[in-house]
Amino acid sequence: MNKKQQINSNQLSFSIGRPLAVLLEEVQNSSGDTNLKQAAEQMLEALHTFEIANKPGVSKSAITSQAIYEILTK
Repeated sequence: MNKKQQINSNQLSFSIGRPLAVLLEEVQNSSGDTNLKQAAEQMLEALHTFEIANKPGVSKSAITSQAIYEILTK
């Protein structure tokens, strides 16, 4: 196997429609770059914060609710 094939076989597979949490966990588990792993961890923490903020009964404006919905569904 040549070097280009080795690099391609180690690349992450990102596809449209996969949940952001799944992609971030894939980055954390498969990346050799410490900075990228840390960034993915921080993004997962932020995603969990948005999920908590989106729960029923949490006081927020309609605009905030829409923004959180957009973040969680994109």
